Amino acid sequence: MNLSFIDWPVQKQLAGETNALNIARIKVLSLSLHLRLITTTILLVFYILENHAVQTKRIGLLMVVVILYYVVLRLGLKWKKAIHMAILIFLVIIWSNLFFYKEGFHVVTLQYVVIISIYAFYGLGNKWGLFYSLVAILPFFIYMYLEHQLGAAIPWGPMGVSKMTVAILLLHNFFFLFLINYYFFNSFYSTISALDARTTELTSSLSYLEESQRKLESEFSHQKLLLASISHDIKSPLRFLMATTGRLAKSNPDLPTIRAISQSSYRLYHFMKNLLEYTQFRYRNTRVTFNYLDVYELVDQKFAIFMAEAESSGNEFINTVSQGVILRSNLQLLSIVLHNLIDNANKVTSRGTIEVTHIDYRDSLHLIVKDTGPGMEPAIIRWINSDEKVPGAGLDPDSFGMGLVIVKEVSALINARLLAESDKTQGASIHIIFQK
Repeated sequence: MNLSFIDWPVQKQLAGETNALNIARIKVLSLSLHLRLITTTILLVFYILENHAVQTKRIGLLMVVVILYYVVLRLGLKWKKAIHMAILIFLVIIWSNLFFYKEGFHVVTLQYVVIISIYAFYGLGNKWGLFYSLVAILPFFIYMYLEHQLGAAIPWGPMGVSKMTVAILLLHNFFFLFLINYYFFNSFYSTISALDARTTELTSSLSYLEESQRKLESEFSHQKLLLASISHDIKSPLRFLMATTGRLAKSNPDLPTIRAISQSSYRLYHFMKNLLEYTQFRYRNTRVTFNYLDVYELVDQKFAIFMAEAESSGNEFINTVSQGVILRSNLQLLSIVLHNLIDNANKVTSRGTIEVTHIDYRDSLHLIVKDTGPGMEPAIIRWINSDEKVPGAGLDPDSFGMGLVIVKEVSALINARLLAESDKTQGASIHIIFQK
C-alpha cells in the first residue's frame, strides 16, 4: 500500500535529512497533521448534527488553523518551528477549554498535557520538554486557584455532547500518543541496532589493529637490531679500508688505481655513515632538537669529504657563505641535507664548479647549492618544489638517486622548504629556505 501522500506536506523537510531521529520527528509531524485533519472533520460533522453552536464555532476555527498549518508546512516551514507551533496550538486548546468554555475541565483536556509533554521531549529535547511541560500544567493550577469546583469525578469530555463525540476526542489523542511513541522508539531501536553493529565491527577492527601493531613492534625491534649490526659490522671495516687506502694513496701518489680505490672507499664510508645516521634517527623517533651552528664551517666540512673526487672530475668547490653566518637548526640533519645535495651536484658536473652560498632576507635565510652541470629535468624540479615527500608514478627514484628523497623528508624535519631552479646553460641550484 502506497502511503507516500502522507509525506507530501513535509517533502521539503525530509529532503537531505539523514538523521534517523529527525526523520522520525518529521514523520510524526506529518502523520499527526493528517490525523488532526480527519478527526477535526468528523467532529465538525457531529457537532453540526448535535446542534452544538459553540463547539461548532470552536472546531470550525480549529479546522481553519489546521489547514493553514498544512499550507505553511508544505511551503517549507522548518520542522522545529512547526513543532513549536503545534505545541502552542495545544496550549491554546487547554486555556480555551478551562477558561472560555463552561466545564471545560475533563479527561480530553488533561490528555493534552500528556501530549504536550511527550511531544516536546521527543520532538525538541529535554530543555524544551521541561519548559513546555511546566507551561502546560500551569493553567490547571490557575484554574484551581480561582476556586473552580472540580467535583468528585472528572468528566470524559465536554458536557452535553454524545458518547461518540467524546470517543472520537479520546481516540484522537490516544492515536496521537501512539504515533509519537511508535515512531520515536522505532528510530531509537534502529539507531541502537546500527550502533551495536558498528561497535561489533569496530571491536573486530581494533583486535586486528592490535595484532598488526604487535607484529609491527616485533618487526621494528628486529630491524633495530639489524641496523645496529650493520652499523657495527659494515661501518667499522669501511673506516679501516678508508684509512688504509688513504695511507697507501699518500705513499704511492703515482699509482692511479690505488688513488681511485682510496677515493671510492672514502666516499663509500661517508655515504654509509650518512645513510646510517639518517636511518637511526628515523628509528629512534626522537624529537628534533635545534642548536646554533656555523654554516660556513659546516659547508667546509662537507666539501672536504668530496674534495678528492671533485679533483678527479675537474670540479672546483666554492664556499661563498659569509663567515659568521649562524643558523638555528639540527646539525646532524642539516649535514645530511648538504651532504646529499653536494654529492649529487658533484656527480652530475664535470670540469665545472659547485658553489654553496647564502642570501639573507628579512624573514628567511636561503642556503643555496649551485652547480654548472647539465641542469635538472622539469619533472624533478616540480616534485622538489611540491609538498609531496615521495616522487609520483612518473618519476623513478633510481633515475636521480635516493639522496633527493632523503633530502625532502629531512628538510621537513628541520622546518625548511626546498626550491629548485634549473638553467641548461648554467646548471641547477637548490635553495634550502629557513624561516626566521
